Amino acid sequence: MNPISHVKKRKLTPDLARGFMLLFIALAHANQFIFLSDLGVTLIDQFTVFFRQVFIDGRAFPLFAILFGYGLNQVYKGQERKGTNWKDTKKIFRRRGFWMLVIGFFHATLFFADIIGVYGFIALLFASFFLRLSNRKSIILTIFFLVLVGLFAPSMPRGFDALNMEVTNSATIEDPFEALITRMFEWMFYTPVLSYQVIPGVLMGILVARFQVIDQPKRHKKALLTVAISGLFLSTAGGIPMAMMSSLFWTSYSDGLEVMAKSLHTITGYAGGVGWTALIGLLVIKVEGKSGRFTKAIAALGQRSLSFYLFQSVMFVLILAPYAGGLGGHINQLWSDVVAVLVWIFTVMIAHYMDQRSIRGPFETFLRKKSAIKQTINIDS
Repeated sequence: MNPISHVKKRKLTPDLARGFMLLFIALAHANQFIFLSDLGVTLIDQFTVFFRQVFIDGRAFPLFAILFGYGLNQVYKGQERKGTNWKDTKKIFRRRGFWMLVIGFFHATLFFADIIGVYGFIALLFASFFLRLSNRKSIILTIFFLVLVGLFAPSMPRGFDALNMEVTNSATIEDPFEALITRMFEWMFYTPVLSYQVIPGVLMGILVARFQVIDQPKRHKKALLTVAISGLFLSTAGGIPMAMMSSLFWTSYSDGLEVMAKSLHTITGYAGGVGWTALIGLLVIKVEGKSGRFTKAIAALGQRSLSFYLFQSVMFVLILAPYAGGLGGHINQLWSDVVAVLVWIFTVMIAHYMDQRSIRGPFETFLRKKSAIKQTINIDS
């Protein structure tokens, strides 16, 4: 999702990446609505969780962050080309960040895993600082925050304990009012605290935009191939220990090994985010200029990624939540992934319909209007 972007002509790679990213996010979120422990754990559940932990969990949000950082830089450069002074450019980031916080707050009342507020928090407080850093300082700061992530990830897990039926979250609370209040308080705590895990990806995205790696994938084909192979290899290898624990294939381990596995899983997730971005860049080299309807539909989804990120949450609540559709109490891990894929396909279809009729994403339009500082400024999302 990238609610902050500005380019004269849209590049295919970022939009495709955002579209596919929504599939990863759907797979990471749908299973959080599973409730009722009497369903038990099957071998299918174990394999499903194993593969999700290796390829999706902790790998989707770094890709999310990279694309957000990329978008921040695109806005910055777009305003430079227009001749907008730095003071007014900062106002754009601050207004956009503020309204993303507002959207994130209301989203959190519906769905416990809001990330919009985190990006709003970063845009509001840090964007103007990050965007003016030199490449060298950006790299140093990225490494610093990655070290922090490695140190504190075990105390703030993301997607672990997937088959521990004793673990509950606010997505499975039966009373809708109790769930709403719980999520509101959770959001106010983890929105600022979680930002340290997102900042490395945002900084990476700014650097990716500066070097135009995904804007001009043909010029960087060798680099993209190297990054895709190495990034996805590191991500896969680093995710296996935690995946073995989360899927209950490995149950006899010490607390120290668990801490190490959680840190490794989280750190290598950033390699996965970079690897997925590079892989999609390579895909664009193959399809650009001859992209079919499916590719265009996914790109259309990426152009409206904020709106459809929110739409996914609505769909999951309606289908799975105990106080709505309630399907989350009758399905296993595999079927939650099936629901996630079907919801994503549905959003692709809607996005394609909107694209054919030149209908913008409603939340992208809302943020564009709210962050504009004068009539001559137009921020494409």
